[in-house]
This record gives sequence, C-alpha cells and structure tokens, in this order.
Amino acid sequence: MITKLKLDRFRKFNGDLDKWVLSQKDGRDEVLNGAEWEQIDKVMQRLRLGKQVNSTKEYRDETERVLKKTLEDEEAITMAKSMA
Repeated sequence: MITKLKLDRFRKFNGDLDKWVLSQKDGRDEVLNGAEWEQIDKVMQRLRLGKQVNSTKEYRDETERVLKKTLEDEEAITMAKSMA
C-alpha cells in the first residue's frame, strides 16, 4: 500500500528517480523502495494522462479502481491527485 509518507517522499524528489537513488547514503530508503516508487510513478502517469486528454468514463473508472487498490486511503488519493 502506498501511504501519504511515501507519496511525500516521491514529491520531495519531484518524481526524479535518479535524484532519489543518488540521495540514498547506504543504497536504501527507509520509507520507500523501488517497487513502490514504480507504483507511484505509474499512478502519476495515469492521473496526468487523464488530465491531458478527454478520457473516457471507462478510463476514469479504471483510474479510480487503481487508486483505491494502490493507495492507503482517501487522503492519499486526494494527495496523489493534487500531485499529478
């Protein structure tokens, strides 16, 4: 599950994977791992795409399902939407 803390970490690095990786002193981040980073990145891509084009109802519904499945709670969903 992606938490608000993990979203905040992603936002701190502006979604820049290289900056995040280079910031890790021992090669690890105590809050977020690579798989979670990838999940957040995919969610952000989906949300941005939905904003850029006239998305279908099916796409919007699927996006909501992905958000509910991936993110911790409604606050995290709201946070992710505001980040996209």
